[in-house]
Amino acid sequence: MSPTVNPETRTVRARMELSNGERLFKPAMLANVLIDGRPQRRLVVPAAAVVREDNRDYVFVQAAKDAYRLRPVSLGAEFDGRRAVSEGLAEGDTIVVEGAFHLNNERKRRAQGGG
Repeated sequence: MSPTVNPETRTVRARMELSNGERLFKPAMLANVLIDGRPQRRLVVPAAAVVREDNRDYVFVQAAKDAYRLRPVSLGAEFDGRRAVSEGLAEGDTIVVEGAFHLNNERKRRAQGGG
């Protein structure tokens, strides 16, 4: 499987072995392929919860009743408005889902001595 998509044709080159007794498949033929794999349970976060800063991903995690801390996380690519978590969060962590961008701006303002 090619690691890149052709931007003009939106296709990916693949090489495979197929039974072709009826000679239905031809060289350089286009095909739609569905890769069927087992579903995997993964911890995910809404993409809106992610704060991007200094080329890193963060989320705000609840540290106390009304206190949240910015925590670095390793995330996979976005799919359907969610991102899979590789590192940095555990199941059961409470995170800020909406308003993370504004909370981060407030955090920066306070760090600069603005209140």
